[in-house]
Amino acid sequence: MRRYLLLEDGDSFEGKAFGASVEKSGELIFTTSSSGYYEAMTDPSYAGQIMVFAFPSIFYYEFWKDNQQSNGIKAEGIVVRDAPDITGRGFLAIDGMMKHQGIPGIYGIDTRRLVKKIRDSGNIVGVITDDLNYSGSFERKSTVDLIRNVGPKSEIVLNRGMESKILFIDLGTKSDLLREISAMGETHVAGLDARIGSIYDYDLIFISNGPGDPSDPGLNRIRDLIRKAEGNVPVAGVCFGHQIIGSSLGAELERMPYGHHGINHAVSDGRKIFITSHNHNFRISRESLKNSSLIEMQYDLNDGTVEMAGNIENGIISVQYHPEGSPGPKDPASFFKAVEGLSNAIRN
Repeated sequence: MRRYLLLEDGDSFEGKAFGASVEKSGELIFTTSSSGYYEAMTDPSYAGQIMVFAFPSIFYYEFWKDNQQSNGIKAEGIVVRDAPDITGRGFLAIDGMMKHQGIPGIYGIDTRRLVKKIRDSGNIVGVITDDLNYSGSFERKSTVDLIRNVGPKSEIVLNRGMESKILFIDLGTKSDLLREISAMGETHVAGLDARIGSIYDYDLIFISNGPGDPSDPGLNRIRDLIRKAEGNVPVAGVCFGHQIIGSSLGAELERMPYGHHGINHAVSDGRKIFITSHNHNFRISRESLKNSSLIEMQYDLNDGTVEMAGNIENGIISVQYHPEGSPGPKDPASFFKAVEGLSNAIRN
């Protein structure tokens, strides 16, 4: 069955259908990962986006439920050049999942040309449709709506009874990230709209990854909480959370032309280099850090993106990459030890 990827600038790609027969629009992003596609597709940070796999052939190993990073696929749609075997168990499993969850896919298109298009045009919206004469809108979904769709609907408590008490603000977290943080103590997981009591009830406030624009005014309540906590209660974050922490404490944010999406980004602290997993379209402006209470602690070797920022004396640390991997390397997992040490830094 024919299927089309139509772009808001009038360009189009024709391919073959898999997944659900529904129309979905979203911002096009490409990921350079050659594996880990089940983890990536279920990452809530991809909500509102159509995911293009730059690697030509995927779905060549079987789906494992334990790899999922949420309760289902969060990308609006999936674009691939080809699958190694459309009758294979790996492809059939994800095809069935996409049909069940209402996620369209298209394969058999020139993804090399599409990736070049995204690199040249920057952020561009597309729609996956079975109708070449599609006349609908090319919709960009609001940040608050995306977060509400993928975040928790009510507060949950993990590892109740542990000595340390953590407030985990879930804006669309990956399950492996929550697992790493909740291992540190009794963890109260709260969504965007949750009622939050006194910050002094907690030994750590953690801001998760998530979808959308980190400068959105709908996040101002979280920014106020971070400013109140600085120097009083340790604050840490990953990816989207890193950007929100930076914008709360005086740094500026900037939209990247096509973002970082992949599992092979080289990062350095000036002494050693490690490989990290990324999924983001925004970053902290490196120049603006001088006007903030934060300092740069790590940077991307390719383009200088601020990869870790913090103020240890004030109990603040955050990273742009995903230290839990999933997919990708766990080279920077020492970040979690640094987070555990924040309470001592404030007390001293």
